Amino acid sequence: MRFSLLCSLLALLWITGGKAGAQAVDLPQSQPDIDVVMNRAKGYPLFEVTAKMTVNADVARSWKVLTDYNRLAEFVPNLSRSQVSSSEGNERIVTQNGFARFLFIRQPIDLVLHVAEQPMQAIDIRLVSGNMREYQARWELQTQQAQQPQQPGGDGRTRISYAGIIAPDFYVPTLFGAALMKSDLRNMLNAVKAEMEKGQDAEKEKRP
Repeated sequence: MRFSLLCSLLALLWITGGKAGAQAVDLPQSQPDIDVVMNRAKGYPLFEVTAKMTVNADVARSWKVLTDYNRLAEFVPNLSRSQVSSSEGNERIVTQNGFARFLFIRQPIDLVLHVAEQPMQAIDIRLVSGNMREYQARWELQTQQAQQPQQPGGDGRTRISYAGIIAPDFYVPTLFGAALMKSDLRNMLNAVKAEMEKGQDAEKEKRP
């Protein structure tokens, strides 16, 4: 199953929470570290996904990309529309439309999501309605410190964690569904990473 609702972002999750903080480690700038586990304990396929990556952009830039819900469809694969329908304080209702693709089937996905923000730290997402049995997600951001002190004007890096529980309310090929989910999640995370780093580079060019 190819599923790219970032919030898809966001796309949507549930994991133990944590506050943003600095880490004195220097992790490699490579592909996202992703794990996908599928089980049928509830009688239907349920995917538990976790992922981590480090981006060459500071927390402020990373947060801006993740919370610009109305623009997500511009760079997130398989997401055709994302729109904030209501907003109050740090909570949003976001409507998203996209699709999953597997075998020769293109499956539309329509979701209404409740999004709760902890500014510059975490984003929690839960399903309000849509064609999912279960859908929860969480993004966490942490300032990433390099082993060597940054030079004046350095932009910093951000360690991003994502986790989710996704149970589609439609047919999923269980034989290789986890592998397709992992591939799709990697595409989504790489697109988010590229958007964050593109904006960071643009900010550098504006500096005198």
